[in-house]
Amino acid sequence: MRTVAAEILSVAGNKSTEQNYQKLIEYKGGNPIAITDYSSPYSSRPVISLLLLRQALHLGGIDADFVYISCPNPGRSISEVKKGRAVVYSSDMWEQDFDSSVYKTSPIIRKGEFQKGIYVKKDSPLLTSPNVANDLKNKIPLVEHTWNMDIAILKKCGFKYIQTAPKYDLLFKMINKNRGDFTILEFPRNTDLIIQNKTGDLYPIQNTKIVLPESRHFMVSKINPQGKKVYEALEKGLRIMRKNGTIDKALRQSGVINDKVKNWKVAFEQECND
Repeated sequence: MRTVAAEILSVAGNKSTEQNYQKLIEYKGGNPIAITDYSSPYSSRPVISLLLLRQALHLGGIDADFVYISCPNPGRSISEVKKGRAVVYSSDMWEQDFDSSVYKTSPIIRKGEFQKGIYVKKDSPLLTSPNVANDLKNKIPLVEHTWNMDIAILKKCGFKYIQTAPKYDLLFKMINKNRGDFTILEFPRNTDLIIQNKTGDLYPIQNTKIVLPESRHFMVSKINPQGKKVYEALEKGLRIMRKNGTIDKALRQSGVINDKVKNWKVAFEQECND
């Protein structure tokens, strides 16, 4: 229930993130500020990011209620923030996505912490390949079309042709229809690391991961009249949460930093660092 003291903030993001955030809050008792255990069936990176945003604002002096501007993909959400129609993006964003029209907060995910798995369909020969790194070089990667960081690192690693999907859910259908040989996805929290989808599950290539090189931050509009206040509150709150270990705790309990894969080899490490 909205309180009189709450400040109303416009937040751009994906509809499913908003829905799963609300499910997480309900699952944890209804009060986002009181949550200290970040593990749940709904604890994806975007959802936990939104929860950390809410908690950081509170610590920084803003008790906020969110009004959501639903966008079909990250590119549209970024546009809404940069144009000032939304004061903040609901999730953390890559450092490269920022420009002079927005504020960039302290990092939520620091350089080297963001890791992804290489995912294929169930009967892919890559799952049993004795030389995965070499075999991958001749395959076609598929990523969501606004994942600029993923596209950039794949190009740097030597992939000349990269297939793209207009939205996340189509990655599963397209891989299972042989429209791409593999995709790179965030690891889920489950034991086997398989990502389930109604159009076809995707399976991780064991002992192989990709480390994305940049840090991720909250994006706050400079054009929106609430922007400066929101940015300053977030910075204050994030400093407290970094110092007391809350951010690291949240990332680990939610599986964003996944200890199951900490000893996995980094694919294309040599090629991408040349």
